[in-house]
Amino acid sequence: MKNKETLALGLMSGTSADGLTVAAFNLKNNSCLCHRTYPYSKKLQTEILNAVDYTAPKLAKLDYDLGRLYLNLTKRFIKEFNLKDIKVIGCHGQTICHNPKDKATMQIGQGVFLAKGLNIPVVNNFRAADIALGASGAPLMPIFDEQFFKNSKPLILLNLGGIANFTLVGKNIKTFGFDIGPANALSDTATEILTKGKKTFDKEGALAAKYQPDIEYAKKLTKIFLPKNKENSLDRNTFSIDFLNKYFPNLKEKDISTLNYFTALLISQTLKKFVLSKYKVDTLAVSGGGIFNKTLIENLQNLTQLDIINTIQLGIEPMAKEALAMAYFAWQTINKNPLKLANGKQTILGEIILP
Repeated sequence: MKNKETLALGLMSGTSADGLTVAAFNLKNNSCLCHRTYPYSKKLQTEILNAVDYTAPKLAKLDYDLGRLYLNLTKRFIKEFNLKDIKVIGCHGQTICHNPKDKATMQIGQGVFLAKGLNIPVVNNFRAADIALGASGAPLMPIFDEQFFKNSKPLILLNLGGIANFTLVGKNIKTFGFDIGPANALSDTATEILTKGKKTFDKEGALAAKYQPDIEYAKKLTKIFLPKNKENSLDRNTFSIDFLNKYFPNLKEKDISTLNYFTALLISQTLKKFVLSKYKVDTLAVSGGGIFNKTLIENLQNLTQLDIINTIQLGIEPMAKEALAMAYFAWQTINKNPLKLANGKQTILGEIILP
């Protein structure tokens, strides 16, 4: 394996809390060497999604349990791909709550287990510096996108995780991006409720495709949740059980179609308001688990009329993009290289844990 000196690992578990993605990034040539997502058990996923209401002792236990799990899965990843000479690990941690209104966020999963167990420096707690310098702590992806796509043609990069977020980037454009609203969060939650836990997501958007959406109701919801400014930053819990109880109190299987359409419409209207009305952009590059929801992608295509591509066409693995960003951030941090935040300030991201 060449360019060993630039190998960094990135660990990411997003707001869907369905697994840990580990990616090896060769920063010398900006390529993904390998990646793997290790699914969480249903029990662990439920724990994580409920952790916002945990007592301190119970939350502390989950924090350390995740740290041990990260170590075990990373050891497995290193063995599977026979990796050597890893210089740093970037670990985002699991978001338990994100409250931009109060300028507070919490990610758990003790990185010290990785540092001590693998004898490799670990960088974590990336969001804190962003908040300390007046921003919202999320999304962080525009920082990564700025580094790798600032000289490309104008491009919208859309991540479809639990929450949808985007970045506008390209030559002669001042990069910006923010959280839009749900991506998979509402569909996942509704599917789990309707199937009594037998399914945790609408595979390929098959349930949504069975019915016609209530377009007028989706438009009403979009008016309520359309972002007001470029500082929009969201917690997954904004679009979960409380949302469904309020707006879909008599949830039926056919509502999956309306939720899917609402998700696409909110994304489309946000992009039209903040991007397409002001910039000439033809391409929407998508990443994250939502790329497999055929109905969502079809709705996005019809509503945006953009050329929708997979980020693999840009050289970035769509299911590993956020993990690769953590690896990149960690590498910059241990080399004391500041990165530019969304508000224009520069800082070194994250906290270093030495072996």
